[in-house]
Amino acid sequence: MAFLDNSGDIILDAVLTEGGRKRMATGNFRITKFALGDDGINYALYNPNTGSAYTDLEILQTPVLEATTQTNANISYGLLSISRNDMLYLPRLKVNELVDNTAADYNNVFYLAANSETADALEATTATANPKYVLRNQNTTGTKIVLESGLDGAGNDGVTGTQENQTNYLVSLNLDDETFTISVDNRFLVGVYGPQRGNNTKFTNQPSGQRDVSLPLQAIAGRSVTQGLNNYSTYVANGIRNRVYYTGTSTAATTVSAIDGPRARVVALNFAVDTALTSVSSGARSSKYSLYGSIGQDLFGDGNTYDYIDILVYVIGARSAAQYQLPIRLTRRAS
Repeated sequence: MAFLDNSGDIILDAVLTEGGRKRMATGNFRITKFALGDDGINYALYNPNTGSAYTDLEILQTPVLEATTQTNANISYGLLSISRNDMLYLPRLKVNELVDNTAADYNNVFYLAANSETADALEATTATANPKYVLRNQNTTGTKIVLESGLDGAGNDGVTGTQENQTNYLVSLNLDDETFTISVDNRFLVGVYGPQRGNNTKFTNQPSGQRDVSLPLQAIAGRSVTQGLNNYSTYVANGIRNRVYYTGTSTAATTVSAIDGPRARVVALNFAVDTALTSVSSGARSSKYSLYGSIGQDLFGDGNTYDYIDILVYVIGARSAAQYQLPIRLTRRAS
């Protein structure tokens, strides 16, 4: 990795990624789309006081790294084309902890129990004595992580979460994530559960403002396309239309939704743990716990000890490119 000479003319430095070279070798290489990014550009260097010809000179002469063959190393945050010039907010993903059966983080991590023994122990612990703090392995009806996409903060500027604003600011601008890409570390997690489609799946509020939420899960198939992360597998989950709207009633939409502006979609998630990591306390402990995590830890000061591995799960909106990193603590009761 080195810097390009960026002191003069515009430079185009193009290389094939590892994925591109693999496709070319198999005769399956064809460019159909492209993306642009401005990672590494500091717009604070724009100086309007230097004269019209030189206001962006320092930006244009910012050192530029050579192109790399790693799939995920060139553009972390892609640019979007948006036709409106009054967009003060971009879509973001936000965890919803407000409705029933939605997971909440405890000390900034989501606890995923490797087995029922561990889940029962965690729910009985004073510190986490609430099912909201515990994800059960492969569970499709209980606690799940719920993420919403939308323009959070826009409500403070008068762009409320009405159906009209949902259409004008999200749907019509192609910022409505019909699907979400979920990337999980396949050394520890071997499956992802996402929302079912159908009439039984809904995320809405009634005209009175009362919530009407049902998010049953189903196993979703993995995809061969990856995000370029070693040991990570990719899954695509359905995005459920977020029909929580501002109604003007005394029961605010924000008692149902974590986003105060126009809302786009909802995704609910749970995970399947590698069976090698699911042994009970009387069984053999997988060496992965000591290799990648910690063993025999009294996490809550109650005398019970646990083995755990901390994992990052990446969630990306397919259209908005909004991203969220979920810190998951895979936990097994040790004693």
